[in-house]
Amino acid sequence: MYKQLLVFCILIIVLIAPVNAQKKNLTPDDYIKWQSIGALNISDNGEWVAYQITVQEGNDSMYVVNRNTKKVYKLEFASSPEFSKDNQWIAYRVGLPFKEVEKLREDGKPIEYKMGLLNLQTGKKETIQNVRQFGFSRNGKFIAVSLAPPKENKDKGYVLLLKNLSDSSTHTIGNVTEYAFNKKSDYLVYIVESANTAGNSVELFNLANYSLKIIASDTLKFSKLVWQKEGDGFAFYKTFTKDDFEEENAVVYSYINLYKNPALKIFNPVETSDFPAGMRVFNKSGLSLSDDMSSVFFGIKSCTAKPKKDEKKAGSDSTKVKSDSLANKTGVTKEKSDSTKTGIAKKENKDEKLPAVDVWHWKDPEIQPRQKITYNQDKDASYLSVWNIDNNKFFLMANDSLRGAMLTGNMKYCIIYSTQKYKPAFKEDNADFYLFNVKTGESKLLLKKNNTALRASPNGKYIAYFKDNQWWSYNIATQQHINLTQNIGTSFWNTRDDHPGIRPAVGFGGWTKGDKEMFVYDEYNTWAFKPDGKGSRKITDGEKEEIIFRINRLDFEDPFIDDSKPIYFSAYGDKSKKTGYYKYEKNKLEKLIFDDYAIGRLAKAKDAGTFIYTKSDYNISPELYVTGNFVQADKLVATNPQQQDYYWGKSQLVSFTNTKGKKMQGALFYPANYEPGKKYPMIVYIYEILSNTVHGYINPSSRSAYNTSNYTTNGYFIFRPDIVYDINDPGMSAVNCVVPAVEEVLKTGMIDKDKIGLMGHSWGAYQTSFIITQTDLFKAACAGAPLTDLISMSMSIYWNSGTPDQKIFETSQGRFDGPWYDRLEEHKRNSPMFNATNIKAPLLVAFGDKDGAVDWHQGIEMYGTMRRMQKPHVMLVYADENHGLAKKENQIDYQKRQKAWFDYYLLGKPAEQWITDGTSYLDKMKEREKQTNQKSKK
Repeated sequence: MYKQLLVFCILIIVLIAPVNAQKKNLTPDDYIKWQSIGALNISDNGEWVAYQITVQEGNDSMYVVNRNTKKVYKLEFASSPEFSKDNQWIAYRVGLPFKEVEKLREDGKPIEYKMGLLNLQTGKKETIQNVRQFGFSRNGKFIAVSLAPPKENKDKGYVLLLKNLSDSSTHTIGNVTEYAFNKKSDYLVYIVESANTAGNSVELFNLANYSLKIIASDTLKFSKLVWQKEGDGFAFYKTFTKDDFEEENAVVYSYINLYKNPALKIFNPVETSDFPAGMRVFNKSGLSLSDDMSSVFFGIKSCTAKPKKDEKKAGSDSTKVKSDSLANKTGVTKEKSDSTKTGIAKKENKDEKLPAVDVWHWKDPEIQPRQKITYNQDKDASYLSVWNIDNNKFFLMANDSLRGAMLTGNMKYCIIYSTQKYKPAFKEDNADFYLFNVKTGESKLLLKKNNTALRASPNGKYIAYFKDNQWWSYNIATQQHINLTQNIGTSFWNTRDDHPGIRPAVGFGGWTKGDKEMFVYDEYNTWAFKPDGKGSRKITDGEKEEIIFRINRLDFEDPFIDDSKPIYFSAYGDKSKKTGYYKYEKNKLEKLIFDDYAIGRLAKAKDAGTFIYTKSDYNISPELYVTGNFVQADKLVATNPQQQDYYWGKSQLVSFTNTKGKKMQGALFYPANYEPGKKYPMIVYIYEILSNTVHGYINPSSRSAYNTSNYTTNGYFIFRPDIVYDINDPGMSAVNCVVPAVEEVLKTGMIDKDKIGLMGHSWGAYQTSFIITQTDLFKAACAGAPLTDLISMSMSIYWNSGTPDQKIFETSQGRFDGPWYDRLEEHKRNSPMFNATNIKAPLLVAFGDKDGAVDWHQGIEMYGTMRRMQKPHVMLVYADENHGLAKKENQIDYQKRQKAWFDYYLLGKPAEQWITDGTSYLDKMKEREKQTNQKSKK
């Protein structure tokens, strides 16, 4: 009996051993095999699904699958799939092999793309070379393809191919600069402009009979072609010059009532008596035609007058025509400011060079770096105006005082506003809002000093806004402001927001058809309010199971939500971290899918009840599903099948209580091939709220630092705890959350307490650098672009946007409720540099020397401090890199160095020389010269 049992056990071991032997450890050489799901699309009838599979270091492919027949087309190098409305065709962009693309990018050369066209029924493919863009008509019967012009081309436009998909015929149109199908798909309008300006024209092509109508022709340039919403008319500019002024002016054309009594209407500013003197129609401004085709909207701006002959002799500058009087055109009083006190300076020497100086003034509404960032936008800014075609009335709506403008849904009113009055704004941006009547030119105050966006209803009856922690509506007809939420026993302001300043609304979900209701959110739920204040509905009951429900729009064709059809909601388990979708129909909320996975990218076939969505978990690579009822779902693809050949980790939620008694969570990721009873090293990655990443699948990558899978497949636990904040104590808040979180994980017995590291980037890097000044829990740390001195940092510039960091400190992530000179001790108490004497953990810091978010001198301050204290510290500085590394070679280098840092200090692996001794500039240059010589010999 014993021998029989022994033989049986040996047999089982023999059978199992090969299965286990199939598993292997993941190495960096394996990372390039990992895939992701790229672009997705579903045909309108729900039969066809297109999905792109992208590879890290290889050729991407797109697959087109028929849900019913299981027919599959594989399209190499394909992306940007677009199905035709009739479900017969798919068009897509065709790129190049990966290695060719890499070479072109290295050489700084452009990548030329092709367009592929596939007949889904026959499988016949067609490829068109060197394509700029392409698009189907809405009915799917035609496709327009514009070709990239050759470099030697002297003409202004490009070749446009109009392909009739029913008979495969192609109509070729030359020298096209703009084109567009109308909504009904029976007309194509386009602009022709060639080197011979005599050929410039706007042409209307009838797609039913191929007849052509010339709408306008001239030696002058046409531009800004735009259809009316339903495609019953269109508008465009014609540019001209006027001898008295330096800049171009424009005439506005509108071709309306295309199907009834077609008429070409023309607005010429020179011939319009009430057009402001010294102004022009700006041909770069947006152009729109109202739904009822009674009004055209465009921008105007001032002209620069050419100097007269006597002025030229006197040597005076050309004079910019003043537009101070613009404010009075809208009936709004313009407040005087120092900026209006301008003078004309005479040139003493026309050959004298202008000094390269910027004047930084304490009254500047925006600081000079911001002005540089917005220069092109400011240069091309214009004042929104309206020409009423029906009565030939012109009104200037925006002006010097109120430069912002937003049309209401029916385009009968315009909301005009400006934040300039409240500049410089060191905290929230406030604005005064006025309502302008497009037909009468009357303007009246709507809201004073409000800091939230206004939302006009699609039909133009109401305006919604959030003020004093309540949602309000404004009835345009009755001029009545209504507090919609004051009697509702819930908070519509974000109670979780822990930034200083005014608490924002949780969110706005949109309007229903006909302006009947507006959707707004509380902490868990979606509510529907009648904008006239006569009723409300609570759509969801999320607080019962702590599920956060938010409207998930699947169709954006209309500006409203059609409540006669199902309304879809995303669902997120606040504590469970489950995700999924629900459907609201006939006053009933129904679960479609909601589970312990990351479920996302829901899309619906326009004309069928067919859906696609993705599902993944940390140990389940993203999968794509198609379903008609969410009961039965077909898996179209499971990415990364090779994962089964490697050891892989898993994830779980960890609950903990911070030192202030708040219940919190974190996401814990296990090492691959985890063995119970064994103690492992752990690296803690921090930012703010990260427990919601517990189900996220993370591709391993040699180009990705802080990569969870890189570490878990190399024997580390990764822990991502949540952090919440107290005002004036951002650093101490992080300590109060992260330390008890780690202590909670240590209770499991899985972690070696002497092998714990800490890392983060940007704000996470700041917290990393600070936490190690307050605890010895961490034995090594890595901080990418950290804030180290909160006093100097608060006075720095966020160069990527050109805005002062002090605003971020006092309204956003910094979480101080006052400037550093009013909160000196708080800034010092929470600064890593001022507490660096307490640091024991070796600290690795990385910066790009062109960092436009966190000034890299923050790293220098910390480096100087740590070096003077002779504490273990290395700073990596990557040349010509911004806040995140963009160059492949630098990404790979940082990822390797970061791992080598933790491997040495946490695992005791041999140290690389740069860790123990650094790398001299001389040695670096010798290595570069050696590499250059090797390349030259090849």
